[in-house]
Amino acid sequence: MKSHRDEIGQALREARQAAGLSLGDVASRIKVKPVYLQAIEAGEFDRLPALPQTLGFTRSYARLLEVDVAEPLAQLGEEVHRDIESADYSAPDPVWHEIQLRQIAWGAAGAALGMMLLAALLFDFSAPPNQGEPVAVTPVERPVPDVATPVAETPAATLQSSVHGSAPVSAEMAALLAGLSADNGAPREAVPSAAPQLFATRDVHLRAAPANEGEVRGVLAACEVLAVAGADMDGPWRAVRRSDGTTGWVYQRFVSAAVPPAC
Repeated sequence: MKSHRDEIGQALREARQAAGLSLGDVASRIKVKPVYLQAIEAGEFDRLPALPQTLGFTRSYARLLEVDVAEPLAQLGEEVHRDIESADYSAPDPVWHEIQLRQIAWGAAGAALGMMLLAALLFDFSAPPNQGEPVAVTPVERPVPDVATPVAETPAATLQSSVHGSAPVSAEMAALLAGLSADNGAPREAVPSAAPQLFATRDVHLRAAPANEGEVRGVLAACEVLAVAGADMDGPWRAVRRSDGTTGWVYQRFVSAAVPPAC
């Protein structure tokens, strides 16, 4: 008696040959490899890549050739489902002698590398500081001044009277004293002190007067550094000066003496 596997394979093979198609023609149409189609025609469904694909490939083959193999295909489906439910997909524990030597070698190399890194972190293998022989320092002999050597006297031609009629001095000293006298007579210009600074806390208008109706002279950028130029004694406005020299008024709520956190 013919089995349902042989019945499906024979029906599909005869239908293909009657249609004048080769296994390659069918494979290009249903996108199944010819070797799988050959296994189906031979009833050797165990040669297919997976059990669920057995039914899918067979149905596509039968649909293309318009062959009615519903009944034997249903029996094949029951068989496939029984095989799936009874299959044991758990992997057994490997036996020691079956473990590949390459895996053992990689494991040993990894352990050795880990121990080397741990030793490098725990111990200091750097060379000790150089403690060579001390270098002898030769003392420098200082010349002893000759007390008996007379000091050369300044020629009388180079001596002049000081500016205020004091003891005679050299021409260079007289010029220096004259310059100091001239400086003492002229008033010194006061060094201006740096004006206090403010920082804009946000983008805000710079106005020509301390009021919201004042003409806008520009827009202060957030974090811009400003010089204090004055204050509105009757209101909360501050007079400031920009780096380009432009002055104006800004509401004191939008300036800060400290650098804003966002800057």
